[in-house]
Amino acid sequence: MPVTIRRLLGISELALRPVVGDETGAETVELLDAPLEWVYSSNLVDPMRFLPAGQMLLTDGAQFGVEGFDYDQYVARLRDGGLVGMGLGTGLTWAEPPEGLVDACRRCGLPLVEVPYHVPFLAVIRKADDLLDNEHQQHIQWGLDAQRAISRAAMRSNRLGDLLQELAKQLNCGVAIFDSSGQLMGSARQRPLPHSQLQELTDAMERLTRSGTRSAARISADGAEFIVQTIGAPPKLSGMLVLSGVSRLDGVQLDVVESVLALTGITLEFNRTINRQQHVLRDGVIEIAASGSIALANRLAERLWNEALPAGERTVIALNDTTTALVDALDRMQRDCMIFWGLRDGRATIVSPAENLDAVLDICLREHVGAGISQLSTNLPLSQLIQQARRVVADADPGAVVRYDDLSDAGWPTLLRGSMLEVVAAQLLAPLDQRHASEGAELRRTLRVWLEENGQAEAAAARLGVHRHTVRNRVARAASLLDLDLDTFEARTKVWLALSAADDPNDLSAAAGEAQR
Repeated sequence: MPVTIRRLLGISELALRPVVGDETGAETVELLDAPLEWVYSSNLVDPMRFLPAGQMLLTDGAQFGVEGFDYDQYVARLRDGGLVGMGLGTGLTWAEPPEGLVDACRRCGLPLVEVPYHVPFLAVIRKADDLLDNEHQQHIQWGLDAQRAISRAAMRSNRLGDLLQELAKQLNCGVAIFDSSGQLMGSARQRPLPHSQLQELTDAMERLTRSGTRSAARISADGAEFIVQTIGAPPKLSGMLVLSGVSRLDGVQLDVVESVLALTGITLEFNRTINRQQHVLRDGVIEIAASGSIALANRLAERLWNEALPAGERTVIALNDTTTALVDALDRMQRDCMIFWGLRDGRATIVSPAENLDAVLDICLREHVGAGISQLSTNLPLSQLIQQARRVVADADPGAVVRYDDLSDAGWPTLLRGSMLEVVAAQLLAPLDQRHASEGAELRRTLRVWLEENGQAEAAAARLGVHRHTVRNRVARAASLLDLDLDTFEARTKVWLALSAADDPNDLSAAAGEAQR
């Protein structure tokens, strides 16, 4: 129970008498019941230069003896400085409170109390000090009791909701927990927030989370005030504790909140560890499906999570990196049955229905994580879609999104580059590279055009702008250097694959033009 002027009025030994009080209006009533920080005595005309807000001023009124004293100005200064009320000692300078002071206090809504002559100001100050000290001790005891109650709640149940309920009860406010992606994980005494308010709050929390430092902040969202405290140790913050309906927290209350933050951090980290194991299990289910055992994979998913791999038109997204926020967001989509995904060694594989692909890509782009996307298909085996996604993500730049369809439209050479075939191609074509640079490029281009024309020398000669015998001579020269019989299909296939994997046709055209000049 806070110390107030009303409590001092109720102490019979002080014999204080209200002069301006409840009858004046709501503003005065509010000040009578406002928490009192201290009681201070002064006869200065402008004491608020030395007084902080929340004080009660005692004076014997000696300063009012000046002719034409402006009571309204004096009381206005007191109110503007945040004074809670004043007490006037009578029997020394004034037999009773002067009417000008009483009228000014009524007009300003400032409580005025008469202190009788036989009661020294020091007695009022000491009594207020005793009450404040007792209140402080009780508040400290409340903090210890609150922390014990919270600890008991944590031991009774491993559910996050029970912990939040106890904190909400102790602080008499709304409490909510959000993960690092802004997803609501639990709440107590907290009404559902309007969309606009929730969006403002989520944006503010995201800024705090991305700072990577443990911090607290007061956030104003759509007309409401919230106290937000990060959970976890930097640089990997686990989430946010949000309090609503409380204007400020003192040191003892902050200690209570800190105890909840510690327990909540442990709970979130435990849940995160369990989730990591779930990610590995889901990745195993995806691998089983990729091996062709779709029925077995769906039976496991059904038994473990009452889920199934997406059917119908679907795609596979492979990621080359992950972030905490991305994992949280994908888990949320998993809970909503929008996708099926797994994670192992930092590599994520996501099986998504066609209609949810854009939502997944939005998360990847927001987190600057590279993604490879397979074809959209209802008929292709899942194993083939997984291979497509993992193949294209291997060449993706950080934060880039690469689609298999885009690469396949670019032709076989683009798909072959970056694979193991490049190594084999370099070894096979090495005899050509050992010739003079211009001759090597000439032989490569002649071989490519000759193969593209199905081994027809005349057609190749027309494209190259040379005689057909020149084409035949070059092909024979290349066959000799490569030690291959280019009359066979197998040899021609090897050379075509090697040229496709190793050469850029545009570079070859430029080199050939330079050689002709």
